[in-house]
Amino acid sequence: MTSSETAVPRWLVTAAAYGWRFLVLSGAAYVLALAFGRLQVVIVPIVAALFLSTILGPPAAWLRRHGVPPLAATWLVFLAAIGVVAAVVAGLVPGISNEFHALGSELSKGVKKVERWLETGPFHLSRHQVDSYVTKLRNEIGSNGTKIVHGALSGLSLVLELVAAALLTLVLTFFFVKDSEDIGRWFLGLFDARRADDLRHVGRDAWSALGGYVRGTAINGLVNSVLLTAGLLGLGVPLVAPIAVLTFIGSFLPLVGAIGSGLVAALVALVSKGFVAALVVVGLTVVIHNVEGYLVGPLVLGRAVRLHPVVILLSLTIGTILGGIIGAFLAVPAVAVALAVNEHYRLARRAAATQPPVGSTTEDGAALVSGDLTSP
Repeated sequence: MTSSETAVPRWLVTAAAYGWRFLVLSGAAYVLALAFGRLQVVIVPIVAALFLSTILGPPAAWLRRHGVPPLAATWLVFLAAIGVVAAVVAGLVPGISNEFHALGSELSKGVKKVERWLETGPFHLSRHQVDSYVTKLRNEIGSNGTKIVHGALSGLSLVLELVAAALLTLVLTFFFVKDSEDIGRWFLGLFDARRADDLRHVGRDAWSALGGYVRGTAINGLVNSVLLTAGLLGLGVPLVAPIAVLTFIGSFLPLVGAIGSGLVAALVALVSKGFVAALVVVGLTVVIHNVEGYLVGPLVLGRAVRLHPVVILLSLTIGTILGGIIGAFLAVPAVAVALAVNEHYRLARRAAATQPPVGSTTEDGAALVSGDLTSP
């Protein structure tokens, strides 16, 4: 052992090795965050197209397996999806648009009612204190909202950007559904055979995790909306339709969406039916999301994308800091895909560790030569 090895403790060498790797990864993450901010108009449609492809891809693949040409299968799936969306919009939007206007008024009344309760309730706050807290809260929300939308265009430019992103999303989704196999073969053709085979398995695991997340989240959102709608109708709370829509959309923002939609439902119940009804709605929301977390979620999402609430919360926080609302929306599926890829490599390392070395002899006397089993 040399003097240099004895002078530096092993734990310090290990810590330094992990330290510089952490710095490199942090720098790479920072560069990716900057690139994401500059290329949102391209990256977001790509991710949205991947999300839609996980829903539209399976029925198109089923049609192709039953003899329908790829182009015709893609068009059939797209037209069916457009028909479903158009029917839902035609049935819900007229009533919901009017109710959303009333929802804003009800929420304003709910906030005023909470302010009065803070003054006359057990806290006995003064009017000046309540106004001070409300002003601080509004300023905090306003400053955070400014940070979240910082860098976004406004006015006509924003409208054009949204239209361009929507069109790009539809075009990319169409080609992802129609030519997914050709795109995959082209991409794998850029690598050597051994690396291409590994990437093929990684891609399948990642795609399975993403598809499971999107479909499972949509089903969870639908179940939550139905259960909450039934509870609100039973209590006689108004504005059920917009609350159900908010609950479904909020399911794609784990934890945050559930809290937001539950708070809206509780405020509406407080204004329309009183304090007891609001408490019942809060309890109903807790029960529904426990049903989701312990029953519906594991059955629908499966083991591939089950994430601990702490992981979800940290992912949402980091995603919001790096990418605002869009970052929060993409954080959880990105972590689910990353964990699926990590699981693939973990299992591959375990299989490699348990594989007998080249040239060894198995129990039946067969020799392992160059990774293949051959007869002795």
